Amino acid sequence: MRVRLPAVDPPESLSDRHVGLTASVFADLGVEPGDVVGVSGDRRTAAVVERVDGERGGIRLSKSIRRNAGVDRGDTVVVEPTDVSVASTLTLRLEQAVDVTRVADALRRRLGGTAVSIGDEIEATLLGGALALTFVVDAIEPSSPAIVGDRTEVVVVDPDTADVVDDPPPRDADHVVPAATYRRLHGAVSTRLDAADAFEGAGLSATLGLLLHGPRGSGKTTLVETVAAAVDATLVRTSATDLRDASAGDRGERLDRVVGAASDADRAVVLLDDLEVLAADGGSASTIGDRLRTTLDDLRATEGTVVVGVTADVGSVPDALRRGGRFDREIAVEPLDIDERRAALEAISRDVPFGAAADLDGVATRLNGFVLADVAALIDVAFERAVRRDGRTAVGQSDLDHAIDAVEPSGLRDVAVEFPSVAWDDVGGLEAAKREVVRTVYWPLEYAEYLERVGVEPPSGVLLHGPPGTGKTLLARAAASLSDANFISVNGPELLDRYVGASEQAVRDLFATARENAPAVVFFDEVDAISPKRRGDDTGAGERVVSQLLTELDGLEPLTDVVVVAATNRPDVIDEALLRPGRIEKTVETPLPDEPARREILRIHARDTPTATSVDFDALAARTAGYSGGDLAALVREAAMLAIEGSITDEGRNGDLTVDVDHFERAVAETTPSVSDAPEGDGAFQW
Repeated sequence: MRVRLPAVDPPESLSDRHVGLTASVFADLGVEPGDVVGVSGDRRTAAVVERVDGERGGIRLSKSIRRNAGVDRGDTVVVEPTDVSVASTLTLRLEQAVDVTRVADALRRRLGGTAVSIGDEIEATLLGGALALTFVVDAIEPSSPAIVGDRTEVVVVDPDTADVVDDPPPRDADHVVPAATYRRLHGAVSTRLDAADAFEGAGLSATLGLLLHGPRGSGKTTLVETVAAAVDATLVRTSATDLRDASAGDRGERLDRVVGAASDADRAVVLLDDLEVLAADGGSASTIGDRLRTTLDDLRATEGTVVVGVTADVGSVPDALRRGGRFDREIAVEPLDIDERRAALEAISRDVPFGAAADLDGVATRLNGFVLADVAALIDVAFERAVRRDGRTAVGQSDLDHAIDAVEPSGLRDVAVEFPSVAWDDVGGLEAAKREVVRTVYWPLEYAEYLERVGVEPPSGVLLHGPPGTGKTLLARAAASLSDANFISVNGPELLDRYVGASEQAVRDLFATARENAPAVVFFDEVDAISPKRRGDDTGAGERVVSQLLTELDGLEPLTDVVVVAATNRPDVIDEALLRPGRIEKTVETPLPDEPARREILRIHARDTPTATSVDFDALAARTAGYSGGDLAALVREAAMLAIEGSITDEGRNGDLTVDVDHFERAVAETTPSVSDAPEGDGAFQW
């Protein structure tokens, strides 16, 4: 059944993504509120229907739905019932060139429960109404129209890439792959194979060489296998590890068979795996590299062929292979975002029983730096713990928490990384420093779109300087925790190496890891040790490290979602070039705490300590002038140890454990300010 109705304005109570029909039209169409109807004018769209009061009178259409149906107010539209499914994937093309990182969840919530069709325009206001964007529906899986559900994957593409819509990657346990990298690889491979004649007609190579690199366990090989299947190409593979273990004659024979198999196929994807072994010392690796050059040249001369080299260490691949005509292009496996980590958890654990309290969404947010193999290891560790606990096999939240702590993320294995849980409430005083750190560290990670709208680049870093123990590290950890960023801590002297080039390589690797596992806060403690003022005759590791730091901060490779925080007690000895705008341009002092700050710090450190009501923290703060935050923490700790000492008797425990005035008096007598120029105390405490 279909009806023809004029388009009229909707009541204010009607959602702009729904259409309104009167009771008589509901009866004519045989639909119920919440069903989906097709609305056809110059083009066809779909929407969820709601019942409105009044006579037959027309169909209530919002301005956005009239635009999608290609009609104006008063035009006649055809309305009919439509069967729809829940979309598994919704691809939206952004009409404006705006960075929309992290908006997929907001769009899913905005569109949840509504019907969409290919070609629909969708207007959305984000960030509390501060940002108005227009999207066009480019693709819907499995079919159009469809309903947007809680599990619909929303993919946003920008105007530069929206003309090519790739199939979404599979989500089964055997083929979980990073979606963003899949789309890049799939687009490059399918375009070259499908449009080979066009490239030849333009005088360009019809074949392609790609170098795919990423941490071990990130799904590189599976990515190539999945893309080859998606483009209906024959997959031909060999491994540099197998070639290394083979004799010279067998090695040449294997590579000749690879070239022959690619030549025999109409469409071929050739996988050269484990190329990191080419960095090994000895004649074998060198011989393999030489032989691979010849093979790669032969493959690039074979029609209908794309060659994909795979390595865990892009620096291990010889420069002779990383040039035009061989591996023309390099693609890094992008880190899994929260939605992909959630999908990986579901796919890998599809047969694993979970307890009612297990929160996979919460777990996914905590897996920064985890690659697919790490997610599989996490599920394995959690299930093993559940099995060992009283014979139960339902995985609980405590099992998942244990596994997160036990499994070290592959992407961060070579650096000291933390997932800090420090809240601002744990940082006493330092209000001015907190404000600057929030602006410099938190805002670029959470509100990058605001900075882009006002046309400014976010600061690359901030220098915290002040006496020891004044909370520099604590501030950096709190800022990282606030934005759920990885916290990569580096002690300055650790980067110095007596071997030429080793220190610079350590800096390059550090920033490469941070980029791959963004959002990240890189914290350089004792930064003065690696950034001393340079002199013309200085050729030591310190000057080389400064030069490399400047190269990284200058953005030859963008520091997207990476913020540098440095700390020092000696800002006067740091090379001025490091502190120029565009580098570590913001300097923030962390001074010794004043009396109100000392009171707050004492209460923070004593909040979990059983303290007698007679202890007066106001008086204690007044009498500890010159104490740093670290000194105050040590004072509370010493008072607690004295209380423990008093509660332990020759007969054992007496059960009473309270830190009282006497314990604090004795602790003050046994502690002193750690800063040499701190003012002296002025006698015993008066309670």
